[in-house]
Amino acid sequence: MSTALAILAHALRMLVFEPSATLRVIFPAVLLVLVSSGAIATLAPDAVALMQSTTDTPVLPSPSSVALMLVFGILALIGYALMAILWHRYVLLNGAERTEDLRPSGRIFARYVWRAIVVGCVQLLAAIPVILIMGALGAAFIMDNPNEVPALIIGLLGSLVFIWVALRVSVVLPAAAMGQVMPVADSWATTKSVSTELWGVATLLTGLNIFVYFITGLILPEAGFVAAMVQTLVFIIEGLVFISVLTTLYGHLVEGRSLGQ
Repeated sequence: MSTALAILAHALRMLVFEPSATLRVIFPAVLLVLVSSGAIATLAPDAVALMQSTTDTPVLPSPSSVALMLVFGILALIGYALMAILWHRYVLLNGAERTEDLRPSGRIFARYVWRAIVVGCVQLLAAIPVILIMGALGAAFIMDNPNEVPALIIGLLGSLVFIWVALRVSVVLPAAAMGQVMPVADSWATTKSVSTELWGVATLLTGLNIFVYFITGLILPEAGFVAAMVQTLVFIIEGLVFISVLTTLYGHLVEGRSLGQ
């Protein structure tokens, strides 16, 4: 568990050591995400309401709302990808390279997006057996114990497996941000030496996410523009932490950097 703590501590330390520098590096991407999310909340509220609806007879949004949500949703995803690339490059580039080559070329951005799609597909494939096992466990335990505790435990276990797989296969992303080509199989092999410790990292990330959602759930309204923007900020922070963990793994496992630096 000490290595897991060191990995997460290193990732967080990079983010908060110079907060002004962190914000300066990722600001263009964060602004794009916030503006896109604000546009969705303002211009397509009925589409958002449909996604959040828990009723049996939801009100269908207009085609224009759906189109606007798709357009600005894609822009938000572009912002997230740009944020990740900028942070990977800011941490991993050294000296003059950091100043001169911080902004990625179109080729690097396209390669990163493609690798992200590949990683997403791998995670979806990995999720199939996880979902089947969770369903079997649910059928075995939840039906006999109709309360929220077994369902919560099964959900947490599924989340841990999903995050662990993501950590094992996603080292290809900082590699792509640096202009390197790393197959997913190489990411899996590269993280093999810390595969046990990554269960600890997955547990810590899950606990951190639960804590953040619990706090925001207590202080935020269920819907509205303010709630949408704060939730977007929460997603950005969670994404940054995960991105920084991947950067730490790449620097430590591929470049041989110390976790103590």
